[in-house]
Amino acid sequence: MPTIATFPWWRLLIIPSFYMLLLPFEDKWYGYVFFLVLALAFWGSTSHVKYRESGIVIQHLCVMALIILFNPWNIWFGMYPAIITGFLPSFRRITVYTGSMAALYVTSVWYHVEFNLGTQDLSWIPILILFIGLPYFLRNQQISNQIKTELLGANEEIARLIKIEERERIARDLHDTLGHTLSLLTLKGELVEQLVRRNPDEAIQEVRELQDISRNTLIQVRKLVSDMQSVRLSEEVEQVSHFLQSAGIEVHVQTMDLERIPLVNGKILGLCLRECVTNIVKHSQAENCWMAIYENSDSFILEIEDDGVGMEGMNRGHEGSGLMGMKKRLRMIEGTLHWTSNAGRGMKITISVPKIEKPISEER
Repeated sequence: MPTIATFPWWRLLIIPSFYMLLLPFEDKWYGYVFFLVLALAFWGSTSHVKYRESGIVIQHLCVMALIILFNPWNIWFGMYPAIITGFLPSFRRITVYTGSMAALYVTSVWYHVEFNLGTQDLSWIPILILFIGLPYFLRNQQISNQIKTELLGANEEIARLIKIEERERIARDLHDTLGHTLSLLTLKGELVEQLVRRNPDEAIQEVRELQDISRNTLIQVRKLVSDMQSVRLSEEVEQVSHFLQSAGIEVHVQTMDLERIPLVNGKILGLCLRECVTNIVKHSQAENCWMAIYENSDSFILEIEDDGVGMEGMNRGHEGSGLMGMKKRLRMIEGTLHWTSNAGRGMKITISVPKIEKPISEER
């Protein structure tokens, strides 16, 4: 919801302006004056915080005059000060001005009926009740938007800190893995340089040891890189669950023992899970998400279901390309992807990945 400074509130004055032209206050010119003052006070209150409360008072006085001098139905002009009241900084002030508004408007209607011989008509009461609740609704919307903005900022800060921590962890692992080994290789090289002239046989032995150290270091580096690249499926499920919860979506997870799933299968399922959850958060407008991972005789199966708008309510081009991309990746390993969608009742995606007796990474 836009803030009071960014939303074009002047548009709300268009309809009453036409009302002034089509249904004039007969020959009573001062009716137009009260409306003009009301419009100017409303316009000024949206732009100048310093004069907002005085603008509310002026608007209420104009509405009271229109009610007393013309018709109780002019109470609907109270929408304008009610909107401005909703942007006051505290609920206490909102309550004070809202209570005063209700008392003043009721008094104005009573005065019009008693002294202008108007007929008793209570149909204006629902309008007054609406205006009493409007400021609280607007204030709650502001608080909700502020919380969402702060939450988004907090999530971005957490992501930034995670990246920093990951860089520091990689730096520590590289230092611990390579620092000592490279120092040892340097010493070995200097020793070989000294022995190659006076004792070639011992120099050859040192070179062989140097080769063994180099091979072991290469194995350690490959293992380190492999650990950095691979994220276990159990960790991926935990990460996407936190992601959904931070987006305000209730998560329901039912899984098998994920440690039994080979690394290759788990990595494929994790990538598909991440893609599906990203689409749910961005496009589904869902309130709940169900995730299930289980196995049958020849496959591991991932099911993801939500209660959002379904494929019919999403951007078909974007969603279609995302599903087609997953299908192509799964087809290379003889996996399958099926989905069903009902407008307004969500979407269900079922992904099947064939079992691999011995994962490629473990075989290597």
